[in-house]
Amino acid sequence: MIIDVHTHFVPQHLPVMADRLGGDKWPITNCVCGKANHKHVMISGKNFRTITDQCWSPQRRLSDMDYESVSVHVLSPMPELLSYWFKAEDTLDFSRYINNQLSEFIESNPDRFLGLGMLPLQDPEMAAKEIKNLKNEFGLKGVEVGTNINGRSIGDPYFTPFFAEAEAEGITIFIHPLHPIGNDRIVGPPSLSALIGFPTENALAAASLITSGILEKFPKLKIILSHGGGNFSTLLPRLNYGWEMMDEIRQICPKRPSEYAKMMYYDTLVYDGKTLKYLIDLFGASQLMIGSDYPFIIREQFPGHWIDQLKISPEMINAIKYKNALQLFGINNFNVIE
Repeated sequence: MIIDVHTHFVPQHLPVMADRLGGDKWPITNCVCGKANHKHVMISGKNFRTITDQCWSPQRRLSDMDYESVSVHVLSPMPELLSYWFKAEDTLDFSRYINNQLSEFIESNPDRFLGLGMLPLQDPEMAAKEIKNLKNEFGLKGVEVGTNINGRSIGDPYFTPFFAEAEAEGITIFIHPLHPIGNDRIVGPPSLSALIGFPTENALAAASLITSGILEKFPKLKIILSHGGGNFSTLLPRLNYGWEMMDEIRQICPKRPSEYAKMMYYDTLVYDGKTLKYLIDLFGASQLMIGSDYPFIIREQFPGHWIDQLKISPEMINAIKYKNALQLFGINNFNVIE
């Protein structure tokens, strides 16, 4: 069994909200001439990304999953849909639309799909109040959040109301890069942002959750970092050393940063067996789960196919492939394909 915790979803139709504050920045979908199974996601009159029915068709997705021997997809919105840059009330309405569409997708085959929705994080108190709806009305297991919200790192104490309610409700928080810092310093085509900017953005987000004291204050948070946590694994030894040498860091973090790092989970999307083995050694097999970034261009095909080459125990293999995810999402009975 393989549970893929990092896959994305876009509805076939996005509502036109031109009368809202965001104006033409609201994402909408347009047909692609001659290609019924393709859509352009338009933002500010430009094609942000061309997507296929892999984003919105349960049947197409199930076909791909069966071909790649993946039992379960955990779906989260395409990150650009998170829309933190609009008025919070507008983002809340849009969130409810996306969450409802995601819920309907999951209901088509609840033995193969789980969902992580979206919330208006630019207003942490509003987001916190919406968590119960996320769980009870839409039946979602958690929320996808950006590494930063309008330039404010996700670990900033500003988001304390959200984290307090997330911990109380036991939802999972999936952190994904969004509008990476330093894009202006990347030399080459814009697509390099996903390859160079994403890892840096993830490292900043992970570190902020430690150095802000969020993980100390809310030790029961269930957090997954996408893309293997990015560069965080190589940043962590520096944080550990700084913690030993600097009183001001120990005042915020009573424990070594590496102890907080092992309180979070990480997907396996690092594209390299040696790197993945390093993450297992650093964080522990209990903290890793399969992630592919389906269905976008940098996704890993046949996720988890490499796991038998890592020379780790069968217990570790099963933990990474599905048992960690079952435990994290609190699932006891799941009728999936073995």
